[in-house]
Amino acid sequence: MKNDTLKHLIQDYLDGKIDETRMVELIKDYHLAEVKEKFAEAMEVDFLLSKQSLRLDSQEAFEIFLEEIKSKENAKEESKKIMSRTFLKYAAIFVGFIGLGLAFILMLKSNTAEPTLQISDETVNLYLTNGTVEKLKESESSNILDSDGQVIAVQTHEKIVYKPVKKLESIKYNELKVPYGKRFELEFSDGTTVYLNSGSSIRYPIHFIKNESRKVFLKGEAFFKVAKDKANPFIVSAGAVNVRVLGTEFNVSAYSEDDGISTVLVSGSVQLYDSIQPNIEKGEVVLQPGKRGMWSKEHKDFQIDDVDTSIYTAWLKDRLVFRDAPFSEIRKKLERHYNVSIINSNEALDKNTFNAYFSDESIKEILEILDRTYGIEYKIKENQIIIK
Repeated sequence: MKNDTLKHLIQDYLDGKIDETRMVELIKDYHLAEVKEKFAEAMEVDFLLSKQSLRLDSQEAFEIFLEEIKSKENAKEESKKIMSRTFLKYAAIFVGFIGLGLAFILMLKSNTAEPTLQISDETVNLYLTNGTVEKLKESESSNILDSDGQVIAVQTHEKIVYKPVKKLESIKYNELKVPYGKRFELEFSDGTTVYLNSGSSIRYPIHFIKNESRKVFLKGEAFFKVAKDKANPFIVSAGAVNVRVLGTEFNVSAYSEDDGISTVLVSGSVQLYDSIQPNIEKGEVVLQPGKRGMWSKEHKDFQIDDVDTSIYTAWLKDRLVFRDAPFSEIRKKLERHYNVSIINSNEALDKNTFNAYFSDESIKEILEILDRTYGIEYKIKENQIIIK
């Protein structure tokens, strides 16, 4: 009988017959697990989360909704308001606008003390031609010198700008390595700008020589805004794939632990080819804007598909966006973004797909919503997150 009452309450709430404040009051005496189960049945949450695409504009709709809720709760003590606002926001990230009801249930669960996650603060390292390693401090500005004491570049916080070098007879390289949890920006001597993502490195000439290709070597992920120079094509060597351009904007993801190498074109045109066997027919394709070229490390060929480029460039705005992404992919990107290690003991979970949008959330807040919304339990050990 009590179960039937709860079921009717949830249906009335979804039909708009009960407002949010009243709903919280009516269900507070039910067990959390029971309420979550009934909500899942009513909204087919599992199906929605694993199969349907979440429209990003639902997040905007939720923000409007959230403002209404906050105005209703002004009379409540501050701690409850903060908890409600936090859980509602994060629930919306995963469930989408249709699943907001579940967020109200999550408000009822009290916080429990968790071990502190220990995240190391690693430095961005610049490897110079003479073998010197510069440990860059993002809060400072400094000159980058060559072996003769000449200024070749200027670092200003999280960006290095290289100056044109006169009478350079041979190519000299620098290499920038960015650890997990950080990002960095480079501007080459030709005006090309590169945004380097977490856990990435790039090896590049300090100055490009006339009548030779402008070639750089990437490990990890970077977004390129290439300065136009028809006489000197720009080439990104990303492991098994080379990306050849004249002037354009594109994103390359070539992490060694990933199954493929992804190139997403925002504007212009790029040519992709197998860096090992560049002359074979299947190893060369031309991308148009809005297309992604995915090189399979297993099958040694390209797959071309239409994509929303904003998803693949969201990291430039310090955001992470996932559409129908397996949990294994989400795990890897969270590790890079937050400089943590996530060990998953639940192999089946890695194959489940999710939609998610993260902006300014901490890793701890993301873990909370995974636990509260999906029952994904975890424990913290130093800088490791262990999913049970």
